[in-house]
Amino acid sequence: MNSLRSIVGAVVLAAGVCWAGEPTHELTKESAVKLINLLIEDHQERIEIVLITEGTKVTSGLEEKNVRRVMAIHPVQEGGRRVRRVQTYDFHWNDEYGWHCWEKREERSGEVIYIYSETRGEVIIK
Repeated sequence: MNSLRSIVGAVVLAAGVCWAGEPTHELTKESAVKLINLLIEDHQERIEIVLITEGTKVTSGLEEKNVRRVMAIHPVQEGGRRVRRVQTYDFHWNDEYGWHCWEKREERSGEVIYIYSETRGEVIIK
């Protein structure tokens, strides 16, 4: 009887686990440029994608399988002038946002999450 309860408990626990789906498409250079433009809030026509690398990332004990590191070169504001610099960006995949990145900001009202998504654009969660 105890083993039956253990099996039922394991099945119930496993049913509650949400697994992230595999990407339905690869991150393209065009999508990476759109996401970078959302992220930097300064539309750039001169973003050159150097490379996109597939990988995984561990943050605070959580391993994400579907991560793409993008190396790009584009103009940035530096000391009152614009210069071209190499920048790296990590984009993550999930079913709700597709390829995306996010950042947490402290604002007057408290913490705010900004998500930059290929499917939903800029999403602000207060």
